[in-house]
Amino acid sequence: MNRFDPFDPNNRDKRKRRTKIQIEADKKSYETKMDDAYKIALADMHWPDYVQSDFLLEDAAQHYENYYSLRHNMKKCLERIGYIRMINPYSSDGRWKAMGKNVYIYKKELLEDLDRDELAVEMEW
Repeated sequence: MNRFDPFDPNNRDKRKRRTKIQIEADKKSYETKMDDAYKIALADMHWPDYVQSDFLLEDAAQHYENYYSLRHNMKKCLERIGYIRMINPYSSDGRWKAMGKNVYIYKKELLEDLDRDELAVEMEW
C-alpha cells in the first residue's frame, strides 16, 4: 500500500489502516464470493422454486471456506439472488418442521406462499 494514501481512523494498527474505498471493495468481494457459493448450490439443485435451508447450506459449504459466515449471512445472500424466506404462520419462530428438524424454507420472490399440505407435496416430505 502506498504510504501517502489516506488512513482509516478506526484501525489502531498503522500498517493495516485502509481507505474507505479499499474496505468497501473487500466487503463487496466477500459478499460476491458467498453469493457465488449459493448460486452454485442452487444451480446444482436446478434452481428449485422452494428449497430447505439445511440442504442448501450443506451444498454451498462445499464451495466456500467459512461455513459459519455462510450460515450467518444466508438470508441476505439469498435475498440478493432472488429468494425470500417463507414464514410458517403456525410456528412462533417461523420455521418449518421437516424430517424432524426445524428449517427455514426459501422460495423464489415471484411465487405465492403455499399451505402446509401443498408445501409438503412440493418439497416431497
